[in-house]
Amino acid sequence: MGMTSEEGQPEAANNSDSVIDKASEKLGKNLPKVSAKSTKSGQQKANQFGTFKGVFVPSILTILGVILFLRLGWVVGQAGLASTIVIITISSLITFVTALSISATATNTRVGPGGSYFLVSRCFGLEAGAAIGLPLYCAQALGISFYAVGFAESLKLFFPEVPVTYVAFGTLAFLTILTFLSSNLALKAQTLILVLISLALGSLIFSTPLKPGAGPNEALQTVESFSFWQVFAVFFPAVTGIQSGVSMSGDLKDSGKSLPLGTLTAVAAGYVIYVLFAVLLAYSAPLDQLLTNSLILTEIAPYAILVFLGLWGATLSSALGSLMGAPRTLQALAKDRVLPFFLSQGSGETNEPRFATAFTFIIAAVGLFLGDLNAIASILTMFFLASYGALNLISGLEGLIANPSWRPTFRTPWSVSMFGAALCFGAMFLIDPGASQIALILIFIVYWVMRKRQIQAGYSDIRSGLVTHFTRNLIYKLYDLEKHARNWRPHFLVFSGSPKSRLYLIDLAYAITQKRGFLTVASILMSKDIDREKLQRFETSIREFLRKRKVTALVKVNQSESLSSGARAMIENYGIGNIVPNTIVLGSTKHSEKMDDFARIVFEVFLEQKNILIIKNEAQEGSLEALISAPSNIESIDIWWGGKNNNASLMLTLAYMLKTSRRWKEVKLCLKTLVANKDQCEGVMNNLREFVKASRIPAEVQGYVVPDISRPIEHIAEHSKEASLVFVGMRSPKEDETVESYHDYYQGLLEKTSDLPSIIFTLAGEPTDFHKIFS
Repeated sequence: MGMTSEEGQPEAANNSDSVIDKASEKLGKNLPKVSAKSTKSGQQKANQFGTFKGVFVPSILTILGVILFLRLGWVVGQAGLASTIVIITISSLITFVTALSISATATNTRVGPGGSYFLVSRCFGLEAGAAIGLPLYCAQALGISFYAVGFAESLKLFFPEVPVTYVAFGTLAFLTILTFLSSNLALKAQTLILVLISLALGSLIFSTPLKPGAGPNEALQTVESFSFWQVFAVFFPAVTGIQSGVSMSGDLKDSGKSLPLGTLTAVAAGYVIYVLFAVLLAYSAPLDQLLTNSLILTEIAPYAILVFLGLWGATLSSALGSLMGAPRTLQALAKDRVLPFFLSQGSGETNEPRFATAFTFIIAAVGLFLGDLNAIASILTMFFLASYGALNLISGLEGLIANPSWRPTFRTPWSVSMFGAALCFGAMFLIDPGASQIALILIFIVYWVMRKRQIQAGYSDIRSGLVTHFTRNLIYKLYDLEKHARNWRPHFLVFSGSPKSRLYLIDLAYAITQKRGFLTVASILMSKDIDREKLQRFETSIREFLRKRKVTALVKVNQSESLSSGARAMIENYGIGNIVPNTIVLGSTKHSEKMDDFARIVFEVFLEQKNILIIKNEAQEGSLEALISAPSNIESIDIWWGGKNNNASLMLTLAYMLKTSRRWKEVKLCLKTLVANKDQCEGVMNNLREFVKASRIPAEVQGYVVPDISRPIEHIAEHSKEASLVFVGMRSPKEDETVESYHDYYQGLLEKTSDLPSIIFTLAGEPTDFHKIFS
């Protein structure tokens, strides 16, 4: 039986401490660890910024950026005032809901460096965090190139002889040095820039209309070539400024307070300003000027120089905000071993990410010389939206599953956050379906690579809580549903003992269940010296062994004084609700002293109304080990049909499921039967052929006329010598039968099939009409 060694002794109990210690030691080797600790002194001093300087200023400066000064007039001219307000409202709504979700998450936990990456990774795990964080970092780094080029192009009006690329590179170098010296100095510069932008916007309130009385009607005229969503795509990057504030989360004095207040205030202020200036442009400029003159604000402002100062301040502040946010995202990725660890090193008492800043400078500099970056601009926007969607999902799912650890002081209803996620992902595909698909493919590739690397994170996430939430609801739902044969799935409880010694039991069971059923690998340890900790270590070592073999299975290890009592306890008690094993899988044994235990287990399984599979495997050329290691040698599976009974139908079901697995897909199924005389043979064969055809089972049918059908097992052994695997039905224990009597019956089966290397003895104990599976 699968729980004992060939000598009849429990394998795991023999020197159990050494087995467990070696397995556990092996499990822990060569697995990279992610430290959950951070440098305390540096971190404490790094948290230096308040709400205004740390969140509101970088956020509002990115919102009041290039779109406001250079493209808002074009948006009004293309869409008209009413549609422009709708575009501003939808865009701001997405950002506002995302800000609500960020606020809820930020007030539930300490938000560390990395902003969006930190929140996603600590919720959905390191793989998902990297899948969002890496593309987001690239978008932030290349975004610096866009802002630098925008600033350089505005100067071209004054210095036409200087190449734009050179001016952009000089601007990038200057801003990098400013950030490199001190983020505090950079933020002070942003405060000055905010003053300049405020002066520019204030001066526009006293603007002089180019064509008085034009009003919004002219702007509402239908114009060529751009749809509502195309105009929306141009405008939307204007409201992605909250990333700048979130990226600074690790440097805030009180991120739980500053992030909600600073972000929501910036979003609200940005909305009011954009609506106000959309109305101002609609009433102050004719349609042709709105569509063709990107510097229309300088035409209507009483002091054009203030608008230029505001424009330069907007482009520089956006570049500066990204130049401070991107290195912190990179630093957080490196700290979690997603990227080389040297990029995580900080400098000075405030832990400035100077290595990450230098690397970001290189990426942004390369972006300057790539040529026309507009070709990939929409893909970069997709990454921002994907991160917004992920942030909304975090808050929504946390609120939905309601873990005890979810206790935010700023509460956002989970339905609002889920609505925000839907808005983000919907906007992605409405803006550019092709770019959305490319972005999602890149995110999936990063996720897949991270899964392959198998980095162990030193922090917890909500994935187990999420799975528990939905599993709980489904288990309760399943409990209320009536069972039906057509929905039957195998749930195997495999008593394998030490998995290495009877790996064929696990491989065969896994080939049958695959993604359609459950598989639990069970082991019973008979030793009084094993405590709970050692049991858990042994269970962990089995899990790791199965994982390396790519076998998806649950693992259960129990301690007991005897095999029969341990097996009985597991058979009776293992599972929850309707998710309980319906089929027990055992390895056969030849040792007569173990036969009584074996017979008792069969009795117990049958009384519990479960199926039982006893797999006999002889160590010879046709053994299961040999077939599994060389699947090309698998030729046929014989199923011995004894009529329309549960044993026969269960055997055919399992054989068909086995054939659909990758290793056994080329095998030939042979449905065989015995008949008493030639007169019956043709009728039986015709019935079987019709059954196979109606059941859509790819099986051959073979019948054998035998003189003594009352002794079928000898004939089965004779006619299945060439089969790779044979399914044979066992009779159920009789009502008053003793354990000794069933022991003798089973021992007789083994003796009469000694020439067959691989047999699955099958007994259907479930109260399920398996024949209905084929009806």
